[in-house]
Parts: sequence; C-alpha cells; structure tokens
Amino acid sequence: MANFVTVFKKELADHLGSKRFIILFVLILALATMSAYQGATSIKTNMSQGAISSVSFGGANFLSIFTSAFAGLPFTYLMMYFGPVIGLALGFDAINKERSSGSLSVLLTQPIYRDAVVNGKFLAGISALSLMAVSTVGIMVGLAIPIVGFGPTAAEVSRIIAFTLLTILYLGFWLALSLLFSTVFKKTTTAMVTTVFTWIFFLFVITILASFIANAIVPIQQIQFVTSSSGQFDQSQTQLYMQRIEQRSSLQNAIQSISPSYLYSSACSIILSGYSVYVSPLSSFNPNQGIEASWPQFTAITVGMVVCFIASYILFLRKEIRP
Repeated sequence: MANFVTVFKKELADHLGSKRFIILFVLILALATMSAYQGATSIKTNMSQGAISSVSFGGANFLSIFTSAFAGLPFTYLMMYFGPVIGLALGFDAINKERSSGSLSVLLTQPIYRDAVVNGKFLAGISALSLMAVSTVGIMVGLAIPIVGFGPTAAEVSRIIAFTLLTILYLGFWLALSLLFSTVFKKTTTAMVTTVFTWIFFLFVITILASFIANAIVPIQQIQFVTSSSGQFDQSQTQLYMQRIEQRSSLQNAIQSISPSYLYSSACSIILSGYSVYVSPLSSFNPNQGIEASWPQFTAITVGMVVCFIASYILFLRKEIRP
C-alpha cells in the first residue's frame, strides 16, 4: 500500500505540473467558460422573450448551460469531441516512455511491486481528470448563476453530479485505452498513432460505417402511394415505409453503440435534456427519470474502462522489462 501511495503521489504531481496537462486544462476551461456564457445568455434571452420560464420543463432550464450555445459547440459536444484527447494525452506514453528511457527498469529494482506501478499511474490519471471535470463544471455553474439570475434546484444538482460522474468515466475510458496501447506498443509514436486512429474511428468512421451497413441490410425504396377504387390512399404502404425507417434507424443506433462517444452523447442528452434523439423511435423521459434511464450507457462506458485497465494490468505484469 505504501508503494502504491508513493507512485500515486509522484504520478499525480507529474500530471498536474506537466505543460501538456496545464495547456489542455486551460484550453478546456476557456472553451467551457465561453460555452457556459453563451448558454446562460441564451436562457436569459428566451426568458425575457417569454419563451420559457425558470421553472418550465421540470425545472430543467438551468441545465441548458451545458447543451445550449448561440454559436459553436455546447459543452457536451465539446467534451464528446475533445475530452478523449485529454484522456489519451495523459496515458499514451505512460509505460513505454519510461521503458524506453530505462527509468522503469530502475524503478522496478526498488522494493516496489509492479501492480503498484500500474495502479498508481491509472488512479493518478483518473484523479487529474476528475479534478479537471469537477472544477470545469463548477466554474460553469458559478458563472451562469449571476447571468440567468437563479441557481439549480436540488433535482438539477443531482443531475449535474450525474453528468460530472459520466464525464469522468468517459475520460477515464480513454485514459485506460491509452494506457493499454502504451503497454502493448514499445514505441511512443506507434501508441500515439494508434490512439489517434481509435479516436477518429469512434467519433467519425463508426457513424459512416453504421449508416452504410444499415442501408445495405435494410434498404428503403421510394414509396409509391397507391389509391384504392374509392380514391383513398393505401395506408399499408405508408406503415410499411415507416417500419422500414424505424428498423434501419434501430440497426444503425445498435452499431453505433459500440462507440463510447455515442454512448456518452446519448447519456448526456437523457440526463440534461430529458429526451434522446439517439433512440428509435424518438424517446422522451421524465426529467427526474433521466439518471435512471441512462444507466445502460453508464454501465457500458464503465465496463469498457475496466476491461481496458485489466488488460493493461495483466500485460504489464507479464511483460519482460530489462535495463
């Protein structure tokens, strides 16, 4: 335990003091601040125009600071696209860099177990990411309150906590994945290229691939409206067309569900907005049931993170490390 604490403190200090982490933290904080300001201004404008009230839609308006923006990306999209970069940046050279420099072999000559090394590195990365997520969300809430003129209700606070926890798990998945690549590949350049390819695949390629596969399996032909002898439209053709649309959308969503970015975006929509455009047919949820309805996404992201970490843990314990 003492060895683990030593490694954890050393890795956490390295993360918090590294230029890489500071630059990414400042960048995310600046973008999040602008996003919160835009979202809060949008809420205030809508309220002044009478479009919404402060207690409409189950008191969910304050949460719009995470999903609304006049221009650019809202905070949820910002974290979906750029959050993985932070997690990957902290872990892609965690093992192979020290292995190449020889410092890892020197470290293991000390009375420190291997599991303390990999556990300390991973938990230090999770702690740094948690600090980033909690402080960013806290600053956004603190900035929005004086602009909109009211704060979040108790129910909204619970949903903000759930959203923050989801963001930490999402960043943790990418950290665990990059730690796995750092353990598998000996060169940092190979690990970095692999992490970037994985990021692009889960964010962009999977959407194109899912659409292509869904169109191939469930093709939709042009509907032909047929009228009966009495001059009325044949409703069976319309119903068949709608069923095909729903089947194709369900298949596409199921394929995209292997992407943690898709799961994160879907869970954010359910928690913060109370509905999901990612589920076919379009589903709406009671805002108070949003956290419960997002459990499948929570579980899938957590399982993915744990699987990646266990794989890197086993590989690191079995890997031959020489001076």
